[in-house]
Amino acid sequence: MKCLVTGATGFLGTNLVHELVKKDWKVRALYYSGKGLKYISPLPVELVQGDLTNPGDAEKAVEGVDVVFNLAGDTSAWKKVFDRQYKINVVGPVNLAHACCKHGVKRVVHTSTVNTLGYNPHGIADETWPHYNYTGKGYYYADTKREGEKKILEFQDKGLEVVVVYPGAIIGPYDFNFQYGRLFFDLRDKKIPANTSGGLSCSHVTEVAKAHIAAAINGKPGEGYICGGINTTHKKLFEVIAAKMGVEAPRYTLPKWVVVPYGFLMESISMFTNKEPSINPGVARHMSNFAHYDSSKAVRELDYKIVSLQKMVDGCYDWYVKEGFIKS
Repeated sequence: MKCLVTGATGFLGTNLVHELVKKDWKVRALYYSGKGLKYISPLPVELVQGDLTNPGDAEKAVEGVDVVFNLAGDTSAWKKVFDRQYKINVVGPVNLAHACCKHGVKRVVHTSTVNTLGYNPHGIADETWPHYNYTGKGYYYADTKREGEKKILEFQDKGLEVVVVYPGAIIGPYDFNFQYGRLFFDLRDKKIPANTSGGLSCSHVTEVAKAHIAAAINGKPGEGYICGGINTTHKKLFEVIAAKMGVEAPRYTLPKWVVVPYGFLMESISMFTNKEPSINPGVARHMSNFAHYDSSKAVRELDYKIVSLQKMVDGCYDWYVKEGFIKS
């Protein structure tokens, strides 16, 4: 099988490329910038630079492949780049789908996020949860990913098989962009004075990558699979990471009515510093909710493995030590 991986130099993309190579897939890796390229360039993969917001780049990328893994996405919380975020998360998938239809690619595994499903304020949500409750909340990442997902699924009517994967908060090796890995350094440097009040569903990045491969083979067209796993609180996550780093975790938890104004403050400051804020109002609202999810469908149909929070943190920490980001 020959496949295309978009967003191949991202956190999840890098892990997926490694897993595909282990399983002897022929991999074409599409990347936008050279950052992180060193983590896949030693592998036997075809490297192609391109931008999915350019239809021509999308066509060149898909030509001659059997399966496309669309991992390209923009997770930014910076108002300054929201136009670009929309193009990557919405226009990009549409261009990719058109290119797949033109060149006879039959299956796309599209990486979404559990955030596009909304959250169940009274418990746990699954793939059938009917209420997207981030509308109008300023959570543009979820808004754009949701729109992009809807648009690529429309190509089912044109014969394109689309399988959606909904990762939770992914943790593990190759987090060189410091997504949740940023917590290791912020907790060590005492940049997180308090916990946020909400919760999240954590997943090991390697297992999410393996689930993508399973989705390409066994996933049902038009359906989605949640790859979360450990439903926990931010407080618990901070405690596990802080213990691994040998530092004290924050003692206090801030309520939503404090966190959201702080998000407005950080967004305002970014207008003067010209630096991406660590949090904005939309992300603040999201982090104040208990966004917990049921991954049993992926476990049942994709053989998705749920591992302990400690194992996720250990994997990320060990990789940071190996690469010299953290001195053991």
